[in-house]
Amino acid sequence: MKKPAFPRLALVPFAAAVLVGALSPAPPPGRVQEVRPEIYVARVVSSQDAKDPDEVLGRPDGRFAVIAPGGRMTLLMERPILTSLGFDDGLVVTKGASDFGLEGWFLAGEAKDAPERAWMPLVAGMSPGGFRLSSESLDRTPEGSPGVKLIRISNNGTKPLLLDAVVGYGRRPGPSPIS
Repeated sequence: MKKPAFPRLALVPFAAAVLVGALSPAPPPGRVQEVRPEIYVARVVSSQDAKDPDEVLGRPDGRFAVIAPGGRMTLLMERPILTSLGFDDGLVVTKGASDFGLEGWFLAGEAKDAPERAWMPLVAGMSPGGFRLSSESLDRTPEGSPGVKLIRISNNGTKPLLLDAVVGYGRRPGPSPIS
């Protein structure tokens, strides 16, 4: 399914080599990733220069959407991805080395009658393929932001991007670690 292209924005490039089906990356030395509920792609909202875009739905399964160089996909997650005290807020599962840009659709304004949203770059996490809802972005998001439910991934490389899944992390049930 092809939709009109979104305006090009400067994207933070990722260089990732993620094993197929890797759901829980190894934490960096001395760090522990907190166990959190996993959130998967529920629907492909739009795709441009992508083959088999629905292969990105759900858990990593070794089947791939193929995004051509310069192509992109906008993905709707099952629930919002939330920031945490852990080292990653999500994981992009690809096959082989990858060069991609990743953005989230953040609440950017406080008007209750007409909330403003904007695409903001997500930053590389601490594990291969990991990403963070950066503190830089969150500084521009009003307190109590509902997280990020739309993710946009763009192939910034010169080779096709083989995308298996995007996995976000939610919040564990129970009291918040931050009061």
